[in-house]
Amino acid sequence: MSEGVVGRSVRPPSPQVMPPAAEEEDEVEEIEREESRPQAVRILRKRGDEVVVVEEEDTTREVRRLESTLSTAMKQIKLIKRMEPLAEENAKLKEALQLMEKNIQRAQRERDLAESNARDLEYQKGALSEQLAIMSEQLRRNSKQLERSSEQLRSVFEQKKALMSLTIVTFVEQDAELGQLHQVVS
Repeated sequence: MSEGVVGRSVRPPSPQVMPPAAEEEDEVEEIEREESRPQAVRILRKRGDEVVVVEEEDTTREVRRLESTLSTAMKQIKLIKRMEPLAEENAKLKEALQLMEKNIQRAQRERDLAESNARDLEYQKGALSEQLAIMSEQLRRNSKQLERSSEQLRSVFEQKKALMSLTIVTFVEQDAELGQLHQVVS
């Protein structure tokens, strides 16, 4: 290995990845090993003729970090599995809430429609009452006018009756006079 320039060590952060929840809980079996002696790991990068050490790390410390990350991930998986029934129940409750909100909105629309219909009927009742009052007044006036016309017709009929009687009497008198004149002439 050629000699290189050692710079500051830069290690990219490891991403927090959560494995997808499995249908059944996976069992983790620990494999016991003899304690290994620490090893150093170097990550080198070549730039032209130079080789630069990018990262140098103790492997036992990295293994402990990975074990800690694995333990955290397993706890998160168990937590997710315990939360799945709660999520299903939450979804059902949300659905029930949406249905209830729809029913409330429908009931409010029906109430508003009923109130609108009641106002319309009240308005129509008022308008019909006004029309009925106007027509009743017109009918009363027409009735009085008919009564006056009927009285006038009775009066005219009586006058015609009297005139006819007078005419008949006049004809009878003239007929009697004509009869007398005929007797005188004959």
